[in-house]
Amino acid sequence: HALRGTSLTVGSDLNTDDNVVFHGPLTVGDRLTIGDDAILFRSEVGNNVTIGERAIVVGVTLPDGTTIPEDAVITTPGQVDALID
Repeated sequence: HALRGTSLTVGSDLNTDDNVVFHGPLTVGDRLTIGDDAILFRSEVGNNVTIGERAIVVGVTLPDGTTIPEDAVITTPGQVDALID
């Protein structure tokens, strides 16, 4: 679902497990894999991204090829940078 006046845009080859929440505004590229109970909100997600079970991703941009570990809470660009450095 999305906030009024916003949207969800999802690319091809989406692979989701159970109880995943997508909340817009949200843009997702191609080939996203997202685990059980994960939440995506107000974010931009590149191609070939994997998000682990129970991870929460809010208000960030995930570049192509990013992997978010299970149980992670990602809410700042610095947290994203630490994952890809």
